[in-house]
Amino acid sequence: MSSIEGVPLSDQLEGALHPVHTPRFYGHDQAIEGLATGLTSGRFHHGWIFSGPLGVGKATLAYHVARVLLDQISLEPQSAFDLIAASERVRGQKTGRLVAQFAHPDMRVLRRTYDTKTKKFFSFIRIDEMRALRDMLHTTASMGGVRVILIDRAEDMNQASANALLKVLEEPPQNTVFILITNALGQIPITIRSRCRLLKFHGLELDPFQQALEQQFYAQQLSLPPELEIKSLWHLSQGSVRVGFELVTGNGLKYYHTLVKIFEGLPTLDGQLLDQFVDGVLRDKSGQSYSGALELVLQLIHRLIKGKMADFPLSAQEKRLADKLIHREAIDQWLRVWDTVQQKSLDVEEYNLDKKTHLTTTFFSLRDLVRGG
Repeated sequence: MSSIEGVPLSDQLEGALHPVHTPRFYGHDQAIEGLATGLTSGRFHHGWIFSGPLGVGKATLAYHVARVLLDQISLEPQSAFDLIAASERVRGQKTGRLVAQFAHPDMRVLRRTYDTKTKKFFSFIRIDEMRALRDMLHTTASMGGVRVILIDRAEDMNQASANALLKVLEEPPQNTVFILITNALGQIPITIRSRCRLLKFHGLELDPFQQALEQQFYAQQLSLPPELEIKSLWHLSQGSVRVGFELVTGNGLKYYHTLVKIFEGLPTLDGQLLDQFVDGVLRDKSGQSYSGALELVLQLIHRLIKGKMADFPLSAQEKRLADKLIHREAIDQWLRVWDTVQQKSLDVEEYNLDKKTHLTTTFFSLRDLVRGG
């Protein structure tokens, strides 16, 4: 399912399983153990923040926790409670079916909603969503048990909606669990963070990354391309299944190889390669290729900077690029360029500016930077 009654979901990646429908969960054993211990201790905290990179399983695990809580599974103290197995048993039952349809009366999922007039998602989680949530919390749980509130992505709250959530967290309703899912912990107000327990996620290790990626392809009755170098994809994706899936299905690997060739030529810009990259990206009118390619550029710049600044693992190819292009005394200049490109990218989206100009200007900025230092 990629929509509710035909309305798109902002947290749905086209062609991939939505987290609520993802059956198997891979990796993050420590996070699962901590949650399972909390569930069976009788002291499960009312507020959680699942923080970490995009696409590593935070939302999927949140739905597993939600199923267990909503089904009111007997959570007596026990040494080996299998959280994922318990959730999977619920999946085919009434509670699981209601959760999968976003129809459980005691679960609410807050995210950016779709504006049917503009045919776009709102840029933030609106205060109206929070008001509706407060109305729900003023009533008794419909099924007499625990209520679960998922906020995905929590960094999409604006000041008004964040303030409304804070008021609820200051006096949390009884038998209600809040799970905030975020890819940008620094954007969550400290007043909210201080009222929640933080659970940090990192990129998946190679084996669980491959298993989770294969699950996504299997769901589409596909298999991973036989020529795919899974270790290279894992490194490039930094352990994010979502990024890996997008790279394989959206020509991202092809764009990456072209991008590396452009960087290898700096400070000289190969006009033919540049046109091949920019025009290829913009040929996709949906805008997904542009967004993915822009993210590739930003991630490559960021990795090269981190590889030069600290003991950050780079592939042999990227290490050569970092050694060639970035001098230690010029790191601040690289950081400014990276920050400028990010800000201009937001402006392009918000004000509908010319994407080709933005991409081309980015490469000219990198050329000038390498020439100067």
